[in-house]
Amino acid sequence: MKRIFLVILVSLCAVMVFAAPFVEDTLLTPDKNPKMGGTLYLALTGAPQSFNFYGTLDNNAYTVAGQMLTGLVEAHPVTSAIRPALAESWEVSENNKEVIFHLRDVNWSDGAPLVADDVIFTFKYFIMNPVARGNSVDRFTIESQPIEWVKIDDKTVKAILPAPYAAFFTVLSHAYIYPSHALDSKIDKSRPDSVNDVWLTNTPPSEIPANGPFILSEYIVDQKVVMTRNPNYWKVDVFGNKLPYVDRVEYLIVSDAQVRLAKFMAGELDYMAVSGADFPILKERELAGGPFKVFLAEPTQPTPSPVHIAFNFDAANPKLKELFMKTEFRQAMEYALDRERIIDEVYNGLAVLGGVPVLPSNKAFYNPKIEEIRRPFDLAKAAEILDSLGLKDVNGDGLREFPDGSKFEFVLTVQNSPQDYQDIAYIFSQDLLSIGVKVNLQILDSSLTGQMFGAGSFEAGIRAFGNQPDPQLRKAIWQPGTQLYYWHRTTRDPETNTAIFDNMLDWEKRVYDLFEKGQVAMDPAIRKTFYDEWQEIYAEYLPVIFVCKGMNLYAANKALGNVEQNAEGLLSYASWTVFKK
Repeated sequence: MKRIFLVILVSLCAVMVFAAPFVEDTLLTPDKNPKMGGTLYLALTGAPQSFNFYGTLDNNAYTVAGQMLTGLVEAHPVTSAIRPALAESWEVSENNKEVIFHLRDVNWSDGAPLVADDVIFTFKYFIMNPVARGNSVDRFTIESQPIEWVKIDDKTVKAILPAPYAAFFTVLSHAYIYPSHALDSKIDKSRPDSVNDVWLTNTPPSEIPANGPFILSEYIVDQKVVMTRNPNYWKVDVFGNKLPYVDRVEYLIVSDAQVRLAKFMAGELDYMAVSGADFPILKERELAGGPFKVFLAEPTQPTPSPVHIAFNFDAANPKLKELFMKTEFRQAMEYALDRERIIDEVYNGLAVLGGVPVLPSNKAFYNPKIEEIRRPFDLAKAAEILDSLGLKDVNGDGLREFPDGSKFEFVLTVQNSPQDYQDIAYIFSQDLLSIGVKVNLQILDSSLTGQMFGAGSFEAGIRAFGNQPDPQLRKAIWQPGTQLYYWHRTTRDPETNTAIFDNMLDWEKRVYDLFEKGQVAMDPAIRKTFYDEWQEIYAEYLPVIFVCKGMNLYAANKALGNVEQNAEGLLSYASWTVFKK
């Protein structure tokens, strides 16, 4: 084993060692005597479906869980560099196939010590449980073999990898550790899906111990989630002050974007993501002396997510299913997508063409060749392709029919928040109507649309998933046969959580293979070749059509301290380091 007393950030063989307590370094201008206490007011776009990160596919639940829980390692909230978390140090074997983690000497919020059993329990029953709704089986499976976790003693665990895994620490930063002492008796070991039933929203907060900065203290249904500081949190600032600074975080549940904006402008919310449509209004008021600051940054982070349009390869309507699986049809749909208009009108120019979905700012993985493949807005070309597919206006009513004379139309499902999605859907549908394609917009609550997409109960949809600094972190979305590859669900066996290659198209099989190769290659240059080809295939075959990626737009109340941009334009913000002035 090799132990290196440096911070190294690039590969599996990087070994980092810090001494407890962990000193937080995200503060750009640290204050020796920051004001302690107070309440941080934030917003959720909808009610959380669960407080169990691994038991749901709900972004609001993930937001709350991210305040309560952390993993063995974590991504720096500003730079995304990997650093120690619940593991204060580790060693990697010479062959890069074993990692020994030394756990930090800390307690859960209820006073129980953090122990190796928590790590083993979490991976066995949650992270690597194929029927846990939010599992990460794909991230911790290499060459079809799972990573094995072994307890050495109460404060030491070993990860045994089937093969070297370049993205290991990156995926590990998204693996929250759960309290075995609180949950072991709550699950039915004979029924693996019972893990989805723990920590539901009716669970008493006292039954949910935390190892993160905050503890769940109250949930008022459809109104707010209240969290209080974890007295056993293990981070301090550079002057030794215990974090977090604030005593409480209150998430107000506000589904309407305009209501959220009004609450922020009224001072009822302290910090929020801003839409491109609202940015000019807020910026104008800031410059006029408004009580808030508005931040604009080149998109580098996973959120806001790049928007995409998906056509269901498994649509219930057999004629739509056959059509949607044709590459030529999806290419026609890309020609009918006016990205520049969307960027101008929906985002006020505050968006970029967001890759597929690797961002241009991600120098480690972005493939500029996709720009040569990407199809420009050209309705005449889109109409020509549709004609070649036999979709023509036969009866003269201005709308196209299938070759058998039946109507050609489809439903485009969109969630009601953010407004951007609806605006994109409207522009896209109107341009399609101009070439004879009838699109029926279906606008529903975000939780309902999530359930429909997850069940494959849609025809076409607009959705957004976060890009990540390493494509491996989104393997569960972009690799065929995985859990979130929702536009072609029949490439995965839901019972065994394994890929069904017979149901894949040839290019899907190649994408599957590229992700398998990319996750084990240790040479960064070789890894990039695999992910370069993946991006080119996505740009050519369009399993989904990426629209754009909004700039990083945020606004913060001026009464909130430690919210700043660094010299590179990256925004420094973390709930555990902000304070109320």
